[in-house]
Amino acid sequence: MSLQLRRTILAVISIAVGVVLTWAIVYLRIPLGPVTFGFGTDVEHFALSNVVLLALSIACTLGIWLDYFLDTKILRS
Repeated sequence: MSLQLRRTILAVISIAVGVVLTWAIVYLRIPLGPVTFGFGTDVEHFALSNVVLLALSIACTLGIWLDYFLDTKILRS
């Protein structure tokens, strides 16, 4: 598999997972015993800037892990 294809896969997966997890955190409210996952609100109440920053941080964190596992060499070793 070519390096460019692996980098494209990394970007697509990272952004998609970041958006999906952000949607779940903002819109869902799942009680897990003493802890609750998510806020159970909408984007207007959570603030659009918070939504964008949360999606970006999740995507970047996942991108760092995928860079290692897909060996895309975006980050230096």
